[in-house]
Amino acid sequence: MLHKHTVITAALLASLSLTACGKKKDVLAPPTEQQTTQKTGSDSETSNTNGQGELPDPSNPNDTLPPLPEPIPDTKVNPPKANPPKANPPKTTTPPSTGGGAPSKPSTPVPPPPTTEIPKQTPPVVDTLPVPAPGTNRLPSDYRSNDASNATNDALSKRMTGAVTEDGLVYTSSSTDDLLTYLRARNEKVGAESRRANLAAAASILSAKMSVDGLSGDAVVTLKVQEGRDVKVYNVAGASVNGGYASPVKSVRAGNGEKSTGARALSGTLKCLDLDGGCETTFVRLQIGTSPNTAIINLVFRNSPADLYFHLPAQGAHSDNPEFLLIQEFALSTIQRLNVENKVKTSKISSWEVVNGRSGFNVSLKGVNQELLAFAGPLLAPEAGTGVNINLSRIAKDQEDTLDLISLNNTKLNYANYIGEARLIANNGLGQVRIALKMRKRGAYAQDQLAITFMRRIKPLVDLTDDNLK
Repeated sequence: MLHKHTVITAALLASLSLTACGKKKDVLAPPTEQQTTQKTGSDSETSNTNGQGELPDPSNPNDTLPPLPEPIPDTKVNPPKANPPKANPPKTTTPPSTGGGAPSKPSTPVPPPPTTEIPKQTPPVVDTLPVPAPGTNRLPSDYRSNDASNATNDALSKRMTGAVTEDGLVYTSSSTDDLLTYLRARNEKVGAESRRANLAAAASILSAKMSVDGLSGDAVVTLKVQEGRDVKVYNVAGASVNGGYASPVKSVRAGNGEKSTGARALSGTLKCLDLDGGCETTFVRLQIGTSPNTAIINLVFRNSPADLYFHLPAQGAHSDNPEFLLIQEFALSTIQRLNVENKVKTSKISSWEVVNGRSGFNVSLKGVNQELLAFAGPLLAPEAGTGVNINLSRIAKDQEDTLDLISLNNTKLNYANYIGEARLIANNGLGQVRIALKMRKRGAYAQDQLAITFMRRIKPLVDLTDDNLK
């Protein structure tokens, strides 16, 4: 059993952006001629743009297209009184035998080249849940987004995309706001045929990714879409504009390392929703297809700093695994805020959420020593409760690393290679996820375990109105 250690809030020394400054730009060119272009003019269903990037006005019932549907964390900690034992990097020695006696230091293999594991396809959407009635999913007034005990609090009402898997799990949000609920309710107000088209389009989205160039503000959204037996890639690009203005996005040939392969028309708008004008929460509204076969897809992207809670073995528990001792020191040095290299420098959580469709997340820790621990997977939970057991994929690159010649990728993956297994074990659907990490198998050493609760630092949003969500 994992024993709760000391709650901490990691001090983040640098502000976050969706991607690093200086990142190599993707090709912001129109799609090739083989792609279907969107109709314009009086015979097109998108001729009424209303200044919203060729999308229908959600507040106009006569439109021919379907209308659209906290404080600084507590710094009081209770770290262990004694400084953590100094853990030295594992030395290259003869591997221990599997017989009796104390194990000797095993050899440490050279870490493999940075390669990102290919995540398994997220479970398909087989149903959608009814939209909660207004006022039925309120949170307690004393709810704290940086209280790690809330990660396993089954009494809380989670925020859900609306999609359900064959196993009965639900896709969730990573925030406490009612944005997904509002957008789900808005889709219920359209005609039956349009609603079915929108639900089918949402269910077909396998994954979504958004990146923003920190220097230019160029934003690229990449979708992987199930079309029959094939998976097609769609890319749209535009500008990420602070201050609450929606900007148009249009199809491009490539983005986020993916070449566009889909042939349907795709365009829409992108809008930052943070009340302070920032873009930690971004709303993307897309129209896919051409008349009469069109549908609206609503997506929410979130990228924020995260507070941390380390769940370490009980004090007094002994481990001979030198790799685990290094990671344990990494955690304890962070808890105690020691002035050392082996501690957390930044911690982040991000998510993509398709309204009435799938959602996914990734979390990352980066040390002062440039060691990266990052994992990704589907954002799933039981409809009632928080406990899950979902394998996660490793992320081998920090999205904050730049590609220019002045500041090359300096991420280290030694700690990541020490981890043999990562699993999502709790998700409260409100921005808190708990991940269990198990050390890799090496000789006779125990595969020690620890867990980390990531708690998204949530910023307030603009008012949820049709005018703000066009």
